[in-house]
Amino acid sequence: MSKEMKKAVGSVRGCFKRAGLQRGDRLLLACSGGRDSLALARASQICARAMGLFLSAAVVDHGIQEGSFKVAKEAEENLKKLGIQDSRVLKTSLDRKQVKINGVEAAAREARYKALIEDAKREGARAILLAHTRTDQAESILLDACKTPSSSSWKGMEEETKREGLLFLRPFLSLSRSETTQICRENKILWWDDPTNGEGGEKADLPRRSRIRSQVLNKLEEISGGGAEAHLAAFASMHREDEEFLNALAKDALKGARFSLPFSFSSSRLSSLPLPIRRRCCRIILKNFIDKRGAIEKQVETFMRILERGRGEENLPSGLLLRVKGESVIIDLCNN
Repeated sequence: MSKEMKKAVGSVRGCFKRAGLQRGDRLLLACSGGRDSLALARASQICARAMGLFLSAAVVDHGIQEGSFKVAKEAEENLKKLGIQDSRVLKTSLDRKQVKINGVEAAAREARYKALIEDAKREGARAILLAHTRTDQAESILLDACKTPSSSSWKGMEEETKREGLLFLRPFLSLSRSETTQICRENKILWWDDPTNGEGGEKADLPRRSRIRSQVLNKLEEISGGGAEAHLAAFASMHREDEEFLNALAKDALKGARFSLPFSFSSSRLSSLPLPIRRRCCRIILKNFIDKRGAIEKQVETFMRILERGRGEENLPSGLLLRVKGESVIIDLCNN
């Protein structure tokens, strides 16, 4: 077993133990047919067998690209060759409204998660395994930093998250794409490369993530002499600890607040807080009334400025009005 394979198995085993998985638990592995998810399939199959876990796999076909069903079926066959006999293709489609609001990539991700959650619940799975790597982590940090002026952009992805009662586990956040490539080669696994992730990432019609991968991240690796990707991922982990601590302080400062319309809270109490805590309080308040993250971040600094002045108002999305008047911060419908 190569050092890459040993690292992968160790990462998966550690993730499973930290998540508190027990003998007999069912897991669903999300597979795209790419090198990362097939490498994860191999390592997860080894760990599941050793730990008495039941592992199945699903390949989601969005039907976006020509020949996508053929690619999905080939991925299913690869999974079965790796010993995951309970593997299947899940066909889904994109929500047109989501495409219009958030774009194709975000709509595809949401459709994929929905299909995986439905399948996991149907099969009684406790956790869904995702094959995000250290490379994906670095890309996500750079992408979020470009899109949103928020300290939360630097948190990156967490190893363990929860959605609709299901665990989402990312055991490979310490592995690079070059390591998953080596694992596939070692195990003679044939993988599929998504053309939107290819070397043609400089093309303007490809997703921004692909362009960051091919132009920005590769250039950073070249300029730094190697290590930029690893340092970004390590920074994300340390920054997440800081964010969690500061957010806990902000939540404590908002204790007793009722997040319903009309919302009211002491403006002097907010103004007296240290700047980092105050900013996070403003973000938490807005998150309870605004759905889209980008819209929230655009309003946080405005909220801060109004607080500093001690008076003023600002129209928010969804027909809401933010107003600081006297000793109160008020959020209500515009016509109230």
